[in-house]
Amino acid sequence: MVAHIVIPIVVIIVLIIVLVVTGYISDPIIDIPSLAIIGFLSYRMFYVIIKTRKRNLYSYVGKSGKAVDDIKAGHTGYVIVEGEYWKAIAKEDIASGDEVTVIGMQDLNLIVKKKSNEVII
Repeated sequence: MVAHIVIPIVVIIVLIIVLVVTGYISDPIIDIPSLAIIGFLSYRMFYVIIKTRKRNLYSYVGKSGKAVDDIKAGHTGYVIVEGEYWKAIAKEDIASGDEVTVIGMQDLNLIVKKKSNEVII
């Protein structure tokens, strides 16, 4: 985990030193912070893109969440699953605040049902 932070910082520092020594940076007081900010923002942008591309939408099946809206059976509403708002289709009537379980996906909608409180022995 530390390597994800240290490696980009080292690369940025080496790049800045090379640019100062070769004369491409004429005013280090302005150019160095600007390059550092641009470098950090670029790194974060690519990190987020790569992280979201690895996400498998079907990994939400079986996860628990909470209903934001009252959702009638067969209709759509919103739920929160793993901290993200999702549009959901209810298999049964769900009240706002109820715990839900994701049982499938249809397009970009989660298919949810009320979470059962049964204990399987």
